[in-house]
Amino acid sequence: MDFFEAVKNRRSIRVLEDVAVVPDEQVIEIVESALNHTPTAFNGQETRVVILFGENHKKLWNDTEEIARKKTKEDFARIEERINGFRNGHGTILFFQDRDVIRGLQEKMPQFHDELEVWSQQNQGMLQYVVWTGLEAVGYAASLQHMEINIQPEWNVPDSWKIIAQMPFGKQVQPLMEKEIIPVEKKLIVVK
Repeated sequence: MDFFEAVKNRRSIRVLEDVAVVPDEQVIEIVESALNHTPTAFNGQETRVVILFGENHKKLWNDTEEIARKKTKEDFARIEERINGFRNGHGTILFFQDRDVIRGLQEKMPQFHDELEVWSQQNQGMLQYVVWTGLEAVGYAASLQHMEINIQPEWNVPDSWKIIAQMPFGKQVQPLMEKEIIPVEKKLIVVK
């Protein structure tokens, strides 16, 4: 699948199946390539990733369900359904921001102190999109989540890494839904 076909096909898929569409090593290669080649402001390279497979992936979503149950006052059925869809996937990619790198850039360039926070979030978005599109290109479905999670000691995540998002992935189970696209004339101005 070429890049723009993957861009067009990429959707938030929340019902997943634990099927290795490609070898796990290929997922690792996608993430490594994205980490090495997705731009960051001032080449700060503060983006960090942990990839969970197997029991670590399942444990993440078991813990996430427990946290969500304790915090949810309303009907839990919809949240439980979503978490089950993620847990049933093949793995999860965790996206982090290394706060030590951000602080170092802020000290080095105090005139950009606040902007570096904004740019770091933009760096995250680019990395997440590159990884997501890379997964789509090899046949995986995924979605981007922002849930409270427990960081496990065995994952060896440094204290300076702040969790930003989770991307559960696996074989697509739910049907692909069409999305409404606003006409490009309402979104694009071309000046020659």
